Amino acid sequence: MIKKILVPTDGSDSAALGVAYAITLARSFGAHIEGIYVVDVKLLEGPFLQDLSASLGTAPYVNYQGNISLLLEERGASALSFLSEACAEAKVPCDVTQASGVVSRAITEHSRLADLIVMGRGGEHSEWLEGLIGSTAEAVIRRSTLPVLITGHSELGNERILVAYDGTSHAQNALRTAVAFAEVWNTGLQILVVGGDAAESIVDEVRGYLDAHDIDEAILHSDGDPGEVIVETAQSCNADLIVMGAYGHTKVRELVVGSTTTYVINHASCPVLLAR
Repeated sequence: MIKKILVPTDGSDSAALGVAYAITLARSFGAHIEGIYVVDVKLLEGPFLQDLSASLGTAPYVNYQGNISLLLEERGASALSFLSEACAEAKVPCDVTQASGVVSRAITEHSRLADLIVMGRGGEHSEWLEGLIGSTAEAVIRRSTLPVLITGHSELGNERILVAYDGTSHAQNALRTAVAFAEVWNTGLQILVVGGDAAESIVDEVRGYLDAHDIDEAILHSDGDPGEVIVETAQSCNADLIVMGAYGHTKVRELVVGSTTTYVINHASCPVLLAR
């Protein structure tokens, strides 16, 4: 059951979408929100400006680190204030934390006693990413042992859930998470089985699990590139949420053939919930 949701924010428009979605999600689950802003220590080191100053033979900016730190802390206070006010207006209980460190590490460290992480897709540099997932979100997904929900939407929609399932351990965790959502929302699941020769046994595995939970299901099967099939199926069935396993292969393999996880996040027209 989802009772504590960690919501990272950096004050960007993309993060605001994550905040809004998390609030509507918290209301449906009766959950508590913890907001976090992380002062990025990489920005405080200023190696680029120091190297540039040395190459130009000029002195580095006076008190660069202190000035940047103050600006980041002020931005964090503003972002967390926005989150707190939005939660108060929605009558959702909320705590906020400002931390410092490597952003993705700090987020995952603070998520240890949470049930779910909700993040906007893109972050503070989303205008340059053209809707693609940001590096911080990707790092959090890889590090976190919790489900991570990535959204470019501010509301839940009609609660239609598509689960991508291939029988792996990550997919099994995704199925468990999807069932928890379906039970709260009192809805069924559409399950896309992505597999070749093993598809029949995978379907039996899914049905056996869902029978114990009394969840209605519609099981679909499709061959082809998994990322493209998942996105196309979500569009055709008007899914409001895709639930799937995260990064099932090594980084080396993903570098060569691409990542299904990254493709779905970048191309899906609805939020994506990822489980490891």
